[in-house]
Amino acid sequence: MSLPSAPALEPPEPHDRCARCGRPTPLGVSLCAEHNPGHLRTPSPTQVHGTILAGVGVGFVALALLANYVLSGLGPFPTEILSASATAGGGVDLVFAVTNEGAKGSRATCRITRGGLSTVGDPVFRTDPMVPGARIEVRRTILPPAPGEPTWTPQRLVISCT
Repeated sequence: MSLPSAPALEPPEPHDRCARCGRPTPLGVSLCAEHNPGHLRTPSPTQVHGTILAGVGVGFVALALLANYVLSGLGPFPTEILSASATAGGGVDLVFAVTNEGAKGSRATCRITRGGLSTVGDPVFRTDPMVPGARIEVRRTILPPAPGEPTWTPQRLVISCT
């Protein structure tokens, strides 16, 4: 029968612990002598935070370069209303043309507004894919507005595509 081992004696003064094995170390020392035989100092908080800040800065620059590469050559997408006629209840049957004047093929995101002022109820949609220089015709029926909202007036419609 074996006797239970005695608990490890802790130094009476305040101390830190080794980050690898948990042994007591003097305050401000993160590794014991076994795990830090060269007695290298730990980096200061300024060094740690500076390294993190530099990494975040490099990340933002990399993200900006990636966005510039991905988004360059897209658009503009000028639009032209070909026909607009009112429907019963305040809606509109609409035909308009969108041209891709960019250097890359893409889809345009279009918003139809009443007089150019955007509201939550404006129809927003994406066109079919367009190659550079392509012009497509889009047909849309704008449903009558909900009660309390203004009607769609064909002469005041504004279409913006990005």
